[in-house]
Order: sequence, then C-alpha cells, then structure tokens
Amino acid sequence: MHVYIRPTQSFLACHVCGGLMFARREVKMTTTGMTFFDLDWMNRSADGVICIRCGFVHTFMGDGHQFVDPAVVKPEDLPDDPLAPTS
Repeated sequence: MHVYIRPTQSFLACHVCGGLMFARREVKMTTTGMTFFDLDWMNRSADGVICIRCGFVHTFMGDGHQFVDPAVVKPEDLPDDPLAPTS
C-alpha cells in the first residue's frame, strides 16, 4: 500500500531506497521505566510502515498519515522512484 503524508500532502518515498510500496505493522514505543516494572504492554503504539523493497521501518504516531490502496492512486501523484526500471 501507499502512505499519504497529510501535512505535506504528498506520498511517502522510503528514506533509504526511494521505494513507494509499504507494509503496515504495529510498533510498541517502549520506555525504560515501563520495561523496568515489566509493564511494556502499557506503552503506546505507533504505526510501523515497512518498505517492501529494503525493509526500512518508518514510524508514525498520531494521525498525520493515511494508508491508501494502490488501486486508487494515480501514478503521476507518486514521487519519482530512483530505482524504477527505465524503458
């Protein structure tokens, strides 16, 4: 899926490889205090956005991003992919 960044009104490109497709996963934002008391389950969660190409995990908290089905995205709205095959 693609990730739309609301504040910049643009789609996310991976910070490492420039990839445009991502998987989603919950990420716990652990803190030393909660871990010390064995209360990791009480830590807040974030959205982990994992680049399908290289595996880099981008982490988002709050509602500044939106997951978008690739079928509804126009290719011209996406950033350039530096590793895309050229014809």
